[in-house]
Amino acid sequence: MTTQYDATAAMEIVNASAPGAACIDEGVLYLEPDTLAESIRTLRDSEESDLVFLSNLTAVDHELHFELVYHLQSLDLNHILQVKARVFDREDPALPSLTRVYHGAHLQEREVYDLFGIRFDGHPDLRRMFLWEGFPGYPLRKDFLQMPGQVRAGLPGFPHESEENAWPVPGSVPQRPLHPNDPQPEGEVVVADESEDAS
Repeated sequence: MTTQYDATAAMEIVNASAPGAACIDEGVLYLEPDTLAESIRTLRDSEESDLVFLSNLTAVDHELHFELVYHLQSLDLNHILQVKARVFDREDPALPSLTRVYHGAHLQEREVYDLFGIRFDGHPDLRRMFLWEGFPGYPLRKDFLQMPGQVRAGLPGFPHESEENAWPVPGSVPQRPLHPNDPQPEGEVVVADESEDAS
């Protein structure tokens, strides 16, 4: 069974090589953004922590700052550590890339860049991954729907759909489960399942 690696032990390993680069907040190891790559390389190379695998990288928008969340894992010692870093610049958020520490960071950093707009300095190919170049904004930011000009993201409706031909069309069946309160297609009656097996 995979166990949680002690955040205090990880902080001591990092601070031994770069004093003040790590701290603990509510049981989570936080690293300074400026020394992030060096600190994580130290955790990877240490025989005690042996965190050789970046299993996950994501970000959280807390409105006043972004929080990057890294899950580092030791495959030999079977433990995992959650590491976080905060970025307070919302206009041009940036962190050092971990692609020179973990090859697996390549696509994960591109995903975070594409959806949050957080730049990873030193990334060899930082470009959008899911959305096209020129897409306005970053959809996982909390301020995404307040884009300039009060433009709402997305389509106003489905292509080739108008008010006149939207469901319910007599005789048509919707593309979702029917609810007892929905208008019924002609000749159909939907009843709630009141058997003992229904939950």
